[in-house]
Amino acid sequence: MFSTQNIVLFIFLAFLILNFQTVLVGFVLYFLELREVVVKKIALDEIDEAVTDIIRSNEAFLLSKGFVYQNSQTYNNILALLKEDLHTNYYYNEELGIHAFIDTTPMPGALASSTISFVTFYESYRRAVTFDCFAYNVFVSDETYMFDHYFGSYDEALKSHLIDRKIEGEVVTKGVLSEEGAKDYGQYSIDETMEVLLSQNIIRKVTNGYRYRLSLAYFKYLHYSLKMDKKAKKIYRVKNIQPQKSQSKVERLLYKTGEERALMRLLSQKPEEKSREGKIKTFLISGVLFILFFTLIGIPLSSMPIVVTILLIHELGHYFAMKFFGYKDTSIFFIPLFGAAAKGEKEHTKPLEEYIVFLAGPLPGMLISLIIGFFILKNPALLENSILKEFALMSFTLNFINLLPIYPLDGGRIVQTLIFTRYPKAQFYFFLVSLTVIIISAIAMQSIILGFFSVVLFMSINQNYALSLLLSDLIKSRSDLPVKEKIVREISEKERFKNLTMDKKLLLAKQALKLLNLEVSSKVLMFFGMAFYLFLLILPLLLLVIA
Repeated sequence: MFSTQNIVLFIFLAFLILNFQTVLVGFVLYFLELREVVVKKIALDEIDEAVTDIIRSNEAFLLSKGFVYQNSQTYNNILALLKEDLHTNYYYNEELGIHAFIDTTPMPGALASSTISFVTFYESYRRAVTFDCFAYNVFVSDETYMFDHYFGSYDEALKSHLIDRKIEGEVVTKGVLSEEGAKDYGQYSIDETMEVLLSQNIIRKVTNGYRYRLSLAYFKYLHYSLKMDKKAKKIYRVKNIQPQKSQSKVERLLYKTGEERALMRLLSQKPEEKSREGKIKTFLISGVLFILFFTLIGIPLSSMPIVVTILLIHELGHYFAMKFFGYKDTSIFFIPLFGAAAKGEKEHTKPLEEYIVFLAGPLPGMLISLIIGFFILKNPALLENSILKEFALMSFTLNFINLLPIYPLDGGRIVQTLIFTRYPKAQFYFFLVSLTVIIISAIAMQSIILGFFSVVLFMSINQNYALSLLLSDLIKSRSDLPVKEKIVREISEKERFKNLTMDKKLLLAKQALKLLNLEVSSKVLMFFGMAFYLFLLILPLLLLVIA
């Protein structure tokens, strides 16, 4: 049975799992630079056609309700990582004295959707603002009355705003904002939000702008925002997306909707390589967290240098193999409770390259262990060196376990690369078998780490199943479209993917693109690669026979 300590630890880890997205997003955003946002005026004929297409349905709604277009503004995204400008179109209803603003959403795939906010100004210079599902991440000062409803309908939100703005003691003031006034109002709203975030200890000022602050308030803010975002997405789907007015018949064929066009653009974006300083910072912070977590579950602090050294040797093997084959944006970081990882990007990889990259992790550690073992046998005096023996035994054991044919271990990835490259359904069944083995092992060994690992993998079943269906359809497809266009078309048109969020669709598209860009393993590579891999798996038995 699990001990009381393990039960308490499991509850703690369960809490982490339930808030996994918050923790993950929190640490990712922490390393991103936030820029000062500057609002600029823009003429109607200067607005990109893609923006016009996305806001068209919302504009049509406002015009039907008596609103009149006034002017437009553009402003840079607060995340320095995202280069695409955002836009605001301003409309006014003179009869009701209500101002309406259509904003493209400030997130990756910004042109995938837009939102409307309704605003009423008072003689006291205060304002009432009504959103529908989109105010969960907006912070305002005491000068603003904020209302956020979850109707899933701008028509209902407009009706509600007429009620929301009836605040005792506040007198409505009417009058359209000039072009300069609308720009100043937009800048004021952004500056107001930043000031509140600063006062709430969520962000901090730095030389070139802002950074998020690792504080309790920051994680509460993220947790609430993510929670309400999920609620909003259940209620509000991207609706009434109009066909693109593209420049050619080919574009009209490829990009039928704004969402499809946004997905294609995001899939084609090349991520900016992180700076050397940023990679070092990630490595050090993740290393400290890794040591803290493993100390928490009872591993002696005295053993941590050995564990960290073994992991570094393993990941450096992957790292240098990636560098050799021309991978970009390579880096190493630790993953609390799981170990460490080496990452790199390459658009087109060959099975042999993948095979060598996966082998390059466990092989060096196993070879070093065998060399140490050989010297210990030749020099009996070394038997007294407990650190050397512990390192050799632990290094061989951990690296051998990593070679087992279980996804997502290196061994499982090797089997996938050599055998399952073009058999997506078999890949999914292999994933399910791996998950089952890990769950059984966690129960049999009463391992809290394996238990946590199995829960994380279990949470990705739906994504893996969706990927297997997508790949099966793409492989069977006889379309002559390029690979990226085929993926985007399949995700956008198939009913089974309709309810996925843009983030999940993008992840699905990237996974499919990576697998489809991987060449099919040749029979020669499959035979000799599997032969050498199986030899490594029976190596411990051979060593026992020799000994």
